Amino acid sequence: MAKFREHGVMLFLSQELYLGFIKLQADKSLGRSFAGLLPFTEGLHRLGYISQEVYEAHKKRYSQPLVAEKPLTLKQLKKNESIAKLTKEFSNVIAQWDSMNEKAKNFWIKKAKENRETVPNAKLLLGLRREKVFVK
Repeated sequence: MAKFREHGVMLFLSQELYLGFIKLQADKSLGRSFAGLLPFTEGLHRLGYISQEVYEAHKKRYSQPLVAEKPLTLKQLKKNESIAKLTKEFSNVIAQWDSMNEKAKNFWIKKAKENRETVPNAKLLLGLRREKVFVK
């Protein structure tokens, strides 16, 4: 036996209504659900079953088109990969900070300064400095 879904409604559309639904979906670049809910909202409003306020809120919501994400370029992918690698490295350095010698700390502080604008963990690493470190 099928489980009852309180807010789910299954509709069987005639060929004409289905073609209209598909055209609406394509013309407005909507997902299937929004393409079904937009005319449903319009109809309830025109028949007087929902208020103007409810209608406006739902019309605005269900008129939002699907947004296709642009694929990342090879350069962007490499940059993201580099940032992820540095984030992991800085996390490991932070975990081992107290056991590191001064030369290693200076190396990582220098690297963190170079990447503080792009790698969030770089700022965390820079916050670990207890004394002034000179980087050449």
